[in-house]
Amino acid sequence: MAPAAPAPSPGHDLPSGGRRRRGQRGISRRALLQLLAGVLVVGVIPVIATVRILGTNALQNERARADSALRAELQAASQELGQLGDDAANRADDLARSPMLQHAFIAHDRATIKRIAADSPGVLFYLGRTRVAGTRPPVALSRSISLTVNGHRVGTVVATIALNHKLAARLRQAASHAQDDRLLIVHERTVVGTGQHVQLRGHTVEIGKQSYRGLLTRVPNAVGISLFALRPNETINASVQPYRRRIFYAALGSFALLVLVALMFARPILNTLGDFRRVASQAATDALTGLANRRSFDDELALEWRRAERVGDSLALLLIDLDNFKSINDELGHQAGDAVLKRVAAILDSGARQVDLAARYGGEEFALLTPETDIVGARKLAERLRSALEAATIKLPNGTEVSVTASFGVAVKGELEHAEQLVTAADEALYEAKRNGKNRVVMADPRPDAAAATTA
Repeated sequence: MAPAAPAPSPGHDLPSGGRRRRGQRGISRRALLQLLAGVLVVGVIPVIATVRILGTNALQNERARADSALRAELQAASQELGQLGDDAANRADDLARSPMLQHAFIAHDRATIKRIAADSPGVLFYLGRTRVAGTRPPVALSRSISLTVNGHRVGTVVATIALNHKLAARLRQAASHAQDDRLLIVHERTVVGTGQHVQLRGHTVEIGKQSYRGLLTRVPNAVGISLFALRPNETINASVQPYRRRIFYAALGSFALLVLVALMFARPILNTLGDFRRVASQAATDALTGLANRRSFDDELALEWRRAERVGDSLALLLIDLDNFKSINDELGHQAGDAVLKRVAAILDSGARQVDLAARYGGEEFALLTPETDIVGARKLAERLRSALEAATIKLPNGTEVSVTASFGVAVKGELEHAEQLVTAADEALYEAKRNGKNRVVMADPRPDAAAATTA
């Protein structure tokens, strides 16, 4: 059994946040099921958003209808109150035109004025500024007529309309209204007749613990007095509730259909994604060893070279060629050769970091691209891998065991100008290792002029 690959040297440690480049894993079935769950969640989001939007629009429409109805109630109540005010003014005017009352005012006949007041409830009589008869309600709407003699006011007749809950009920009856609607007379934020305090928050009116949708209008010629038309928010919400339930059931049906479709197509989706994963893996990896193939290596080399140029990091390349591999194929057969290649690939892959890329470069030749590795770290890594290969015992399909060695050519980016120069330098070092007896590590000359000369 082959010994475990030695730990990397300090020059070849895994940086924090390293990216996994080698041995790319496929998507598991669990991950695909999670992906399907994510698709369902993404499908639920617009359903929930639609439910919320439709529910909000329905509530806004119901509030708009409530505002229209309350506005009509206020208009009808104001017209009724205006008519009552006109009637009061006419009553005061009729009394003021009475010859008996006029004579009593001129003669200051209080007894006669009081007799007339007894037959005129809700009317106040003043001699000058002094009230002679009549009682003013706590909160009232008044209409007055003055009597003057030679430009001097001798008396005033004031007809009043008591603003109380009875009047509010009369005004409510005069306006078409919903069953739960209320019409209140409010004086200085206090409900007339009950003494309850009124709190206003926009169109929301709170009286005690009850919340209403409300509109108000000021009563003309009455300081601090307003009419409030109210509809309970509970009533408005209850009107929308049936529509919201229908929306909810429709959304639930849509979600159930989405789940059904997802379940029906789960297996085809899994199979399709599995096929895609296999095709993608075949395009990027070597079928025999599972390492990256030559195309993936070339792409990764170009990417790492640009990154090293941008951030100023070092970059090393190891080219590895098995010694005397042709004799294994010729003497033991290609199945034995394939077993050797698989075992060598496993040793190289296990000895690399997560950020490194181990690739089958071609035939019995391998490559190891190691970012952020200087010349010292690259040499130590190559020696460890060479020793691990030399010490490994490879069991063949026929039961026999063999050992192999490999030659290493190592080059570092240094001041090289092109990625091709890095490959050329490592390749030249590999051939020198072969010429000098194999099973050894040869470092390429890091000088850029040497690499240029080699290329030429």
